[in-house]
Amino acid sequence: MTSQVNIIAVGGGKGGIGKSVVCTNLAIGIALSGQKVVLMDTDFGASNLHAMLAINNPVHGFQDLFNENSPNTQSLLIDTGISNLKFVSGAGDNPGSANIDTDKVNKVISFIKNLQADTILLDLGPGTNFNVIDFFNISTQNVVLTTPEITSVMKTFSFIRSVLFRRISLAFQGNPEIQKLVDHSNPGNANIETYTTDLLREQFKKDFPDHLEQLNTIVKGFTPGLVVNRVRSKKDLLTGDNLLKLVKKFLGVKATYLGYIIESDRVRDSVDEMVPFLIKDPQSKPSENLQQIISSLTNADLEFVKRDGKIFVSKQVRLSSGWEV
Repeated sequence: MTSQVNIIAVGGGKGGIGKSVVCTNLAIGIALSGQKVVLMDTDFGASNLHAMLAINNPVHGFQDLFNENSPNTQSLLIDTGISNLKFVSGAGDNPGSANIDTDKVNKVISFIKNLQADTILLDLGPGTNFNVIDFFNISTQNVVLTTPEITSVMKTFSFIRSVLFRRISLAFQGNPEIQKLVDHSNPGNANIETYTTDLLREQFKKDFPDHLEQLNTIVKGFTPGLVVNRVRSKKDLLTGDNLLKLVKKFLGVKATYLGYIIESDRVRDSVDEMVPFLIKDPQSKPSENLQQIISSLTNADLEFVKRDGKIFVSKQVRLSSGWEV
């Protein structure tokens, strides 16, 4: 039996925090470790991930899935020139390309789930609209990105909350009374008093006691991983721990701190030169930070070394505690 493909979604509530840069380099690192990887740009209407890979004007992209005479879906997979890594472009910047309806979203999700790969990475657009959140929620590993600035932290908290409440909403979509508690997309028809999980749980105890266990299961099953980008100081390092405490206190969500990436000219230069920083200098500090994050995601200790224009990867798989001697 074929094992389920691993889908890693990289999201965050705020634009301009480096999701595309981080997602691209994560995909490259995982591909270099030996997995077959597909990197996908799901930021419809503002796709720019191809520039990170020095791919100019991709011929095919997600928009082809919606055309009557669409090419074979296999043709959407663009060769990146990096071993084990394929790329699927977004919808470009054509007018209306960001406005895809539920049927089209489901078609894209079906396409993603049927890809032949070990790992698929989704670079999501900013914000908390349902398209972004629904793509995030199909992932088997959730990665939430933030920067240390308070505006980014607040947006990240809102993103995590929106993802959780969307999961709850979909689980109880046949119950209009519960929808008023968890679907805040229409404030005029919602109970915005149930902002935190504790308040929501109290309301369930009172009005929907038979569904309380299901609610608790949904909350317990949501375990996103957090990455703090553009760290400049020891104080910035605390952002991850503080955000974990925040989502635990108000949402009851047990998130994991996957790691951080320091602010560096090497990262900015790599974007300008359209050469991912992990390829440009795998032994730089940002690359070392990224390798730690990949290790957390793959449960394997990785080390990348560049010699004579070639990147060599050493990989040590971590054993579970039951196998330790």
